[in-house]
Amino acid sequence: MQKQIATLVLLLFLSSTLSLAIQVDHDSDTPDSELPNDITRIEISPDKNSIRDLGIPEISEGIEMQRETRADSSIGTFNSHGLMTREGIPDYLMEFRKDLMIVLISPNTGLWDARIGIHESAEVEVRTTIPPSGFLLQGSSSELERVKALPFIESSHAVPLAMIVDEQLWDSQGSHEVEMIGWKDDDLVRQDKPGMGFSGSLQQTAQEFLEGEWSPATGIHFGSVDASNLYELAMRAEVAFLSKTLELTTSNNMVRNHMESGSVENYFFTGLNGSEQRIAVADSGIDHDHGDFGNRIVQKVDIANDGSTSDPSDGHGTHVACTVLGSGFRSSTTNYRGVAPEAELYMQAMEDQNTGQLSSIGVYSLLNSAYSSGGARIHTNSWGGLNSGGSYTTQSEDADDRTSTWDQYWSYEGMTVLFAAGNERDDGISPPGTAKNVITVGAHKNRYETSPEDNMYYWSSRGPTDDGRIKPDIVAAGQDVRSCKAQEASDAPDNLNDQWYVEYSGTSMATPAAAGASALVREYLIEIADRPEPQGSLVKAMLILGAEDMGTRDIPNNEEGWGRLNLVNTLLPSNGDIGVFVDDRSRLSSGQEASYNFDVTRAGEPLKVVLAWSDYPGSTFSQTQLRNNLDLEVTSPNGAVTYLGNDFLDGRSTTGGSKDNKNNVEVVLIDSASTGIWNVKVKDSSHGGSRTYQPFSIAVRGVNVNDLTPDPSIVSDSFLIRPQIPQVGEQAAFSVDVSNQGSGSFPTVFVSAHVNGQLVETKTIGMNPGEVATLEWDWIPDASDKGQAQIRIEIDPNDQLEEMEENNNILIATVNVSAPGIQPSSETPWITLGDPSATTTTWEIQMTNLAMFDTNASIEASAPKRTIDGASFDWFKSFDKYYVALGPSASTTVNLTLVHPAPPDPGTYSMMITATDEDFDVESKLEIFFDVPVLAQPDVSLPSETIIVDYQEPSNTSLEIFNRGNGAQAYDLELTSPAGWNVGLVDLGPFQGSKQGSTGTLAKDGSISARITITPPGVMLEAGTTFIAQMKVKSRVSSEVWNYDLPLVINAADSIEFNPASGLTEGEIAADSLHEISVQISNKGNREMVLNPIERSIPGGWSVQGGLNKVTIPRGSSAQWSFSIQGNGLAESGSVEIRFLVEEGDFFDWNTTIEAVSGADPSLSFNEVVFYEGPNFDSANSVLGLGAHPVGKEFELGWKVDNEGTSNWDPTATLVLPGEDWESSCSIEPPRIPPGSSSNVWCSITIPLSEGAGSEPEVTLVLSGDGLEVSEQFSLLVETIREVEWSVIDIQETHEGEKTTLNLELRNIGNTAISSRFLTDGPEGWDIRILDGRLVTLQPGESRSVHLEVTLNSGSGGILNITLAESEDVIGQTKLIDLEGSSSPDEGMGILGYMGILFALLSVSAVSATLAFTRTGGNLQSARKLMSTRSKRASLQTESVENSNEKTTSIDQDTLIERQEKENPSPRLQKHEDYPGWLWDHSKEEWVPDPDYEHGDN
Repeated sequence: MQKQIATLVLLLFLSSTLSLAIQVDHDSDTPDSELPNDITRIEISPDKNSIRDLGIPEISEGIEMQRETRADSSIGTFNSHGLMTREGIPDYLMEFRKDLMIVLISPNTGLWDARIGIHESAEVEVRTTIPPSGFLLQGSSSELERVKALPFIESSHAVPLAMIVDEQLWDSQGSHEVEMIGWKDDDLVRQDKPGMGFSGSLQQTAQEFLEGEWSPATGIHFGSVDASNLYELAMRAEVAFLSKTLELTTSNNMVRNHMESGSVENYFFTGLNGSEQRIAVADSGIDHDHGDFGNRIVQKVDIANDGSTSDPSDGHGTHVACTVLGSGFRSSTTNYRGVAPEAELYMQAMEDQNTGQLSSIGVYSLLNSAYSSGGARIHTNSWGGLNSGGSYTTQSEDADDRTSTWDQYWSYEGMTVLFAAGNERDDGISPPGTAKNVITVGAHKNRYETSPEDNMYYWSSRGPTDDGRIKPDIVAAGQDVRSCKAQEASDAPDNLNDQWYVEYSGTSMATPAAAGASALVREYLIEIADRPEPQGSLVKAMLILGAEDMGTRDIPNNEEGWGRLNLVNTLLPSNGDIGVFVDDRSRLSSGQEASYNFDVTRAGEPLKVVLAWSDYPGSTFSQTQLRNNLDLEVTSPNGAVTYLGNDFLDGRSTTGGSKDNKNNVEVVLIDSASTGIWNVKVKDSSHGGSRTYQPFSIAVRGVNVNDLTPDPSIVSDSFLIRPQIPQVGEQAAFSVDVSNQGSGSFPTVFVSAHVNGQLVETKTIGMNPGEVATLEWDWIPDASDKGQAQIRIEIDPNDQLEEMEENNNILIATVNVSAPGIQPSSETPWITLGDPSATTTTWEIQMTNLAMFDTNASIEASAPKRTIDGASFDWFKSFDKYYVALGPSASTTVNLTLVHPAPPDPGTYSMMITATDEDFDVESKLEIFFDVPVLAQPDVSLPSETIIVDYQEPSNTSLEIFNRGNGAQAYDLELTSPAGWNVGLVDLGPFQGSKQGSTGTLAKDGSISARITITPPGVMLEAGTTFIAQMKVKSRVSSEVWNYDLPLVINAADSIEFNPASGLTEGEIAADSLHEISVQISNKGNREMVLNPIERSIPGGWSVQGGLNKVTIPRGSSAQWSFSIQGNGLAESGSVEIRFLVEEGDFFDWNTTIEAVSGADPSLSFNEVVFYEGPNFDSANSVLGLGAHPVGKEFELGWKVDNEGTSNWDPTATLVLPGEDWESSCSIEPPRIPPGSSSNVWCSITIPLSEGAGSEPEVTLVLSGDGLEVSEQFSLLVETIREVEWSVIDIQETHEGEKTTLNLELRNIGNTAISSRFLTDGPEGWDIRILDGRLVTLQPGESRSVHLEVTLNSGSGGILNITLAESEDVIGQTKLIDLEGSSSPDEGMGILGYMGILFALLSVSAVSATLAFTRTGGNLQSARKLMSTRSKRASLQTESVENSNEKTTSIDQDTLIERQEKENPSPRLQKHEDYPGWLWDHSKEEWVPDPDYEHGDN
């Protein structure tokens, strides 16, 4: 699918394109009517400075009007109760978008204030206003919830998908051509991503779902979509709207008569003919060499992208363009001239010559291109959409988007956009003609009737729009319009028997007529009214201001809108005191109002006021499209009557109606206005758009509404006198230029001239605004004037004229007057140097004898003196004759030659010529002048002969611009782009990418670097193709223009696509095979590519067979390329890397990984298990041959591996272990196993202490290499370790008869759980209690505290024994503690006591550290390795007893028992209060019944 909207072309002129030869009557054409000479000129703009002055009207603050609390959406009305939907919405489109919400704003809060409040309170976007009181919001669920809580939110509602999908797609099946658009930000720029945390991209979505997808601009995508995908598309946050692509249809001598363009053409002294106006015409194409366009086609743009802009079908575009601006060159008379015959044309050719269909890049891009690239400020479109009459489409929205943006006069120049109403009669206005801000043009008849201008063309589409707006805006001649015939148009009729012209009908013909009229209005505003860059809304307002009611008075109506276009009414009011006032430099914010006053000085004449504004764009989401509602009110002088805009009855304003809340054009027409001051008020009643200000335009016509003031002034430096030095008695003449700098005209003013106080003459003059006139006085000096004479010229000496400025009316000049003698004179006393290379300049000097007798004369010249600073220059100068003899009144000519630099510095140089009457010694002087202007001579230096550019991405380059002129000066720059390209200035223009700019002031021989950006058309362009851009360098000191070609050469953009892609793997390739590798190479670049492949790397054992062949791939083609590699049987796996070399040193790499399969055939068998015990070891030939496998220390397992295959095998060995805390390492000896050989595999394993005792974890040996893998799984048996560790945490000081507390900790350092109970023993008479329970169960690694309370019966101390009962297999079962007692707590601790405390503290620290180490993930196995053996601990404990002075020590059990028996003999049985009725037997370590305890009956 071509990247454009291709749609059926149906010509708007329909059956009227048939031959009308029977109607042709060339002699019946009424000639252009001319303007009577006695009509008074009209004037506009009282104050030039008001163009940028927002204070023209009186602006006052206010509030927005109250609204009904509802939102009229495209699918129904939202109110406080919910959504009242239309019928026929499919169920699947009633599901809600979670990111969208409709809120209704309280009627007491203005929409603008509500918008600000929402933005300040939550991170959401107000996507559009749904009038009268709704906003469509987008944001996350949480942010939308925050908005709901705002006090001015009346209610909130979910948004069904039906609002996102065009109604024409609701019940559709199959595939459809659609337009998918993204959201706009507050500056109306469409976005690819919605922001606010949503990750979707419209571009990615379009590429995923749209077939044949293409995009003219960011946020707009066209393509084909299956109806089954509409639901998913509509659910995506990045999608704002989905609509069917519009099917487009193309929608003069008598034309000029009916609009009376001839009446205004020659009326103003500037002439109104479209000069300096550039009009864009978007239509089928153009016959550019027809002759009626001359050289005024500035650019032809191929919108259809078919390589041509010609007009080969029916010549519709040529006919339209010629109606706008044709010159009538090919007609025998000027009857077939266009409306603006000197305007320039920017043509956008839309017809695809391959299909005969219209193609469009969308209104947004179409208008942008014409405005930015084409520099057009009027855009006319004689086409529209079929089968969608009256609807406000996305294209209508885009038209309003662009026009409302460009009418922001403080940032942009306005643009007037026109669309044909269509030829559908009662089927409604064709979009985009439904847009609010464009001028929608209907058609009336043009000829073959008595009063064709008062009868509508039958097929002209009628309004209103779907939301009730008045359309069309105006009508113009459209039936039987004669205009240019395209010579290549094969389908054009011959209904005029004329080779060059043809007659067509339709609104297609009326729209260009209105476009030409718009050009004349715009030219008038700029050249006559001094209104630069007028808003498009002002042009629209002025056309409506002059529009005439057709037939019965009934405007506005759905056929003619505001009436038939009439330029005389717009620009030339019929009576002398009727004027026109306009203002397009005012703006309003929410609630503000502007007020104007007009003093009507004569009753009985109409007063018409037109208000127009380019409104913020509407949307497809709403039923009503007006966003910023401005209201017009006109109040009579006595304040008794107020007329509201658009409140009409029988074609005139009436009272008693209501304010208009639908249209963005409001009109008040009063047939007979009374005298007095009328007030015109414009109020911003509702501000739903996202911009702070709404600019507007107002046009008023009536008696004395202009109130203009003239300002005649003497033009400075315009005084001239001839001769330069007058002679007594000889006639002289002096003159000045008078200019009317005001905006009003005046019929008569006096201008007087005095010399030395004596009146010479008083002259009279009348002038129009901007007019300049020269006044000259004759004067003969007398003897009293000899020497210096003062000349005084004064405008309005009696102060009779009211003017803007009185201080510019007087000029005083002093001249020298000489007596008779030799009079030097020159016809060219002032010579301006024009050639910068000239080195000499010559003056012809006439020497005249003023006497009536012979005399001898001489002549000489002073040195040149620069007038600005008085500097003299010793340049060579000479006369061809210095002495002459002259008869009575005789004259002769001498030549003065001045030799000067080439060129001199800028300035005016004067030389005084002295002619002397040698006989009477009388000197006469003549001052001559040598004017050396700033002479321009630029030079542009390119970085190279050509500029290399990319065909896809913008390129940047710099040009060096030199000033080779004779002084500092600035040059204006203008860039011209090849068709489809965009070449703009980066720094030197008013904005980046601008076509125009300036160097700024450059010193002599100075330079500046002009960076330019070059944006290609975005289509594939072949490398080496040359396009010519051009830079025009314009002198500001002369009219010279220098053109410099900028050759743009398309750079080679090589791009290759491989299939399969690089980096993939080819598996299981025999190591001894011949393997072919094939890859498809696609040339995605812009030139033919010759690829020279070279081998970068190949795995060992492989070699390339047959070499690597070059491959040539044409642009856009593909080639299959292959090569073969041979394995040697021992070939390895690895990457095959190929580098494809390209011209100019570039290259592309491709690789694939081959997995070679070895020829080896390994088998694996267990061989041996080995346990180590010091220097000794045990071994067995089965895994469990030695019993349980040790924990915490290394043992080894061995296997034998045999290679029964045909290739070497280099495997690696790894063990797959049950957990991360296991340790292992493996080795293979020898590492390479040749065929028929074997190797031994040894693996050492360490089982962690954390492994459960008696468990049988599984371990797997894996041998892998060269694509082969063998493995063997086996089970181990974990040995059981039962061991505990005691720690003394704290022991209090022991005293006889007092309780002492001991704090111990018991830790299970084995790998199995231990369950037991505590038993305690000590010397006889000791009272020993376990405070926290006797039973104990510890899991591996677990600890518990043991708290004992001991009461000694003497101060001699003894041995305390605590043990685990019935746990003889537990290592560390018993803990013995030696307690040293004392008789009195007052005896002091002594050195031994302090040492005991120190030992206790160290013990506590050690235990705490152990606990911390364990609890923070310490390895118990590592901890165990730090412990000494039990025998070593016993020896250390014994050593502690022998060598320390501590009060309590730990000693071994045997020593303790022996000592206890010697020092504290005690009975075998011991009582414990905690266990009454039981006795502890120390020898048997068990509990026995106490015979002395009465157990009772139980």
